[in-house]
Amino acid sequence: MTKATDNSLIPHVTLSGAAYSFPSRSVSVDELAAEGVLESSAEFLKDIGFAQVRTATTENPFTLALKSAQALLHAQDVDPESIGLLLYGGPQGPTAFVNAPTPELSEASVRTMARFQMPGTRLQHELGLLNAATIGLDQLACTTLLVSVRVARALCLAEGIDRALCVTSEFFPVDSGRESIFSCTSDAAVAVLLERGGNRNRIIASSQVTKGYYWEADKLRDQIIASYFPTAKHVINQTIERAGWSHSDVDWIIPHNVSTRSWEILIGLTGLSHARLWTKNIARVGHTLAGDNFINLHDALNSGEIKPGQRLLLFSYGFGAHWTALAIEA
Repeated sequence: MTKATDNSLIPHVTLSGAAYSFPSRSVSVDELAAEGVLESSAEFLKDIGFAQVRTATTENPFTLALKSAQALLHAQDVDPESIGLLLYGGPQGPTAFVNAPTPELSEASVRTMARFQMPGTRLQHELGLLNAATIGLDQLACTTLLVSVRVARALCLAEGIDRALCVTSEFFPVDSGRESIFSCTSDAAVAVLLERGGNRNRIIASSQVTKGYYWEADKLRDQIIASYFPTAKHVINQTIERAGWSHSDVDWIIPHNVSTRSWEILIGLTGLSHARLWTKNIARVGHTLAGDNFINLHDALNSGEIKPGQRLLLFSYGFGAHWTALAIEA
């Protein structure tokens, strides 16, 4: 079946590269259970797809963010001064620069002049992005990087920015255990490079739904779980429609790393049973909050499993509550 039309003359933005960094410690689900940091049993979490996660012991969000961005610029052989836009998502203020913030430091991050110690601007400085306007994105939870890409793409097209760098670094709060709605969580940082033009990994469409009713996320957890699947179905269908695709055009689903069982349900609801789901990182790294989709995309592309011209759907949910999807032509 011929699926793509020649739209090479239409202004577009491509995702030209991604890189990620994990902390050094790898810990199994059984070890997490022994440490008392899980809500569910180890047996249940292993049954729905999880095996191990990565947790920071000496690393902090900023050092991992810097490492992933440096690796990406080096791998793509990009002149830092050619970057016109930097979008950063992750812990704000001084809490971005320590491994485990104390209550006093967390309070200082909003109540003292320390609040102006921004990881985004420090990242711009240390990377040498002299020409990059810097924007910090917040309040998007696990959809932060997907939304960053949406915003960067729009600004590249609207303002003629040739290159944009999106970086996120998410550490699960040290006092919150290692589980989030039946998902084992890892600490990680991810960097993504967008460019105007290019032939591979063209961003075709995106969609986002925010339901502010769920702002008290922990209190309304059961209602959020009930709303998750119908809203996810709507956002996925809307993204496919905006891309000008049919459901049968989708070759791959590049997921956020929640349980494989939940993905089996969602794929059935959306009529995407023919599409391949790239799940190899669910067991080996767990849920990295905002980074999942692009860690998975990076690894899937490097594995050679995704072929040029294939159509990819990326989807994520952010507690609080946002549903976001992205359509990409590889």
